[in-house]
Amino acid sequence: MDDDQRIPTTTSERTAWVAAVLTPLATAGYFAVVLPQLADTRVADLAWQAPMLWSMGLNFVGTIVVTILVTIVAGIGAGLRREHLDTSSDVRDRDIDRYGSRVALTIAAGGLLAALVLAMLELDPFWIGSVAFLIGAIGATAGAIAQLRAYRGVFRG
Repeated sequence: MDDDQRIPTTTSERTAWVAAVLTPLATAGYFAVVLPQLADTRVADLAWQAPMLWSMGLNFVGTIVVTILVTIVAGIGAGLRREHLDTSSDVRDRDIDRYGSRVALTIAAGGLLAALVLAMLELDPFWIGSVAFLIGAIGATAGAIAQLRAYRGVFRG
């Protein structure tokens, strides 16, 4: 394979790209809706649960839908270039997926500790839920970025 030749992305890599973009956007959307309420609403009266659930749901469904759309576009592009698009997963894909999951879980475990400390301090559920949500999003994003770096760099599993 020439250095100039394109390396096709697998479905796993496309999903990592989509997650690396949509997860921070969905999280920012949640905080954009909820944080302005702090200016004129007591923390105990904040309406934060529904925006968080919407953010999580939109991120989940959005990742699936956008990954499908990106896969369709990649297939059309390969057809126009008269290339065969082999996007099947192999052992390397599974290893990279596991690697990204380990990164995400490590961060999420630290975040769980932070949420536990907030619960021990008996803070309002808003703070506990928001910290847990934020750390989960950071972990998921970091896991996706770790996967992308592994796909485009040297991965030693």
